[in-house]
Amino acid sequence: MHKDQFSPLFLLVVAVYFCIESVPLGIGSLRNPGAGFLPFLSGVLLGCLSLGIFFTSGTMKGKASGFVPGKDWKNGAWVLACLFLYFLVLERLGFIITTFFFIILLQLSFRPRRWVGIVMISVLTVLCSYLLFVRPLGVVMPEGIF
Repeated sequence: MHKDQFSPLFLLVVAVYFCIESVPLGIGSLRNPGAGFLPFLSGVLLGCLSLGIFFTSGTMKGKASGFVPGKDWKNGAWVLACLFLYFLVLERLGFIITTFFFIILLQLSFRPRRWVGIVMISVLTVLCSYLLFVRPLGVVMPEGIF
């Protein structure tokens, strides 16, 4: 078995667990979903994706693109540090400013990009999040200094 096939098998076990545990909550139907509908649907989707990865990982030619322990650990540490910083300043600065700078900092851990693209992605992320969650759903976000 190819070593890239262990992760999808683990995810398949997690997906089956989600599906089994969501059934007692009540799945319901598409028009009247129950409490277990979203976990069940997530489990089915995760299961399908993990099976797809399992069957294609052994047939891919060339270098494996999966996670290699010990490689790029600095990026992972950077993302965790950014997430911790986001948690610390969210209430003080508010959702809009904090999320804008959080997305910028996260993008710095990936391959080099132009600043125009980084700022555009940050603005679009904040705008879409605000328009999706605050306006129609009525989710209360920390206002901070605004």
